[in-house]
Amino acid sequence: MNAVVIFVVSVFVGYIFFLYLSHPEKKKNKVPHLRIGNVELLPNFKIHFRSKTYHLHHWLTLSLLTALVLTTFEGFNHLILLKGIAIGGILQGLRYPDRFKIRHPRQKLYD
Repeated sequence: MNAVVIFVVSVFVGYIFFLYLSHPEKKKNKVPHLRIGNVELLPNFKIHFRSKTYHLHHWLTLSLLTALVLTTFEGFNHLILLKGIAIGGILQGLRYPDRFKIRHPRQKLYD
């Protein structure tokens, strides 16, 4: 019972956390811009290559992380907080209409 409560609360916390960090209008002044060459790390993970920009959405990276954790650790109770936060972030990221659009025309790099 205790594990289920921790999981549900962590899903909610993950949802709110990623809502705050990934909301297009809210994050502009709150999350710093960080890039290394043609790779933007913050506020979104984007790779600028030739005439295209590839946006790796947080729900995609969290899905890969969750799949890795689920295949590495057996049982529901292992890393339950991490699993809950990741699943909350996945649910939040799948709300956006561009959730499956990864390749875009080249976008401007922030200075």
